[in-house]
Amino acid sequence: MKGLFVSLIFLFVSSISAEALPSAEEFLKMDLDKSIRLVESLSKEDSKVLVSELRTEMKKSYPKADHFYFLISHLEEIQAIEKEQARLKSLLWVYVLAFILFTGFLGLILLRQRKAIRDINQMLGH
Repeated sequence: MKGLFVSLIFLFVSSISAEALPSAEEFLKMDLDKSIRLVESLSKEDSKVLVSELRTEMKKSYPKADHFYFLISHLEEIQAIEKEQARLKSLLWVYVLAFILFTGFLGLILLRQRKAIRDINQMLGH
């Protein structure tokens, strides 16, 4: 019972301390720096709510907002994929270079080991 009471108090305090999500109109009128900080702090669910509100608000003044939104979203995804492919290609070169260096290091160790075995055999008179 005591745990339930503490958890209810915690939920109440956390809901009071959390900032309310601004409406789409408030968000559009907001200063750019403040809106960027707000967007960075949003949870996944809050961002979904804000996107749907912004799309609804945009449809009032621009009926083809969904087409515009889809196009922008798709183009940004293409750019993000291309950037990620470039990063992966760079990472592949790092792996190839590391593999070459590791193989060279193993080869050097094997050559030194064979030389050491040959020297030991010569010392023993074989």
